[in-house]
Amino acid sequence: MTTIRFGRLVLPGERLGVIEEYLPGTGVKALKSGHLVAAYGGYAEYDRRNHIVSVRPLRAVRKPVVGDTVLARVREIQEKVIWSDVLVILGSKLTTSYSGALLRKGQGLDYVPGDIYLAKVVDELSGIYTLSVEGKELGLVQGFCDICGRPLTLKLNHLECRQCRRAYRKKISVHYQRPEFLKNVPLEAWAMRGS
Repeated sequence: MTTIRFGRLVLPGERLGVIEEYLPGTGVKALKSGHLVAAYGGYAEYDRRNHIVSVRPLRAVRKPVVGDTVLARVREIQEKVIWSDVLVILGSKLTTSYSGALLRKGQGLDYVPGDIYLAKVVDELSGIYTLSVEGKELGLVQGFCDICGRPLTLKLNHLECRQCRRAYRKKISVHYQRPEFLKNVPLEAWAMRGS
């Protein structure tokens, strides 16, 4: 058996061992053939005592955690759930896309695809984050008309489309269309993902 050096640089898909020798740790996939391969580029770390091989990423990956405030864009609306893409963790830049589920519990959540809102992460299950918009700071920060797609304007107690003259009642944030708040959000967060 060859000696394996700790911390050697590996590329995605590079073989790291076999399941008879090591268990897959963080950043390692077990193939049907029994080979262990790196899931992403980084430094291979072999725990010879516990027989676990892991890959430490080249760059630290920041994932949302319970309690984080995130900026999300509505992707799909279902009867009980609003599926969203988490764009930014406030105070951090994301390098990977994450999915969020905002439960529709009669909170005035008549959001439409493309709407952008602030939410708190309240739970995580299998990489999908449960979000909440309860509180004054949280809610819609930029809404769009579901007919013509234009940005909605804040009126006294509702949102309105200047083109269609349609009124909307949505759970909005105190930061709705506030340039001083929105300018701190990286431009790439506003770009549509996957378009």
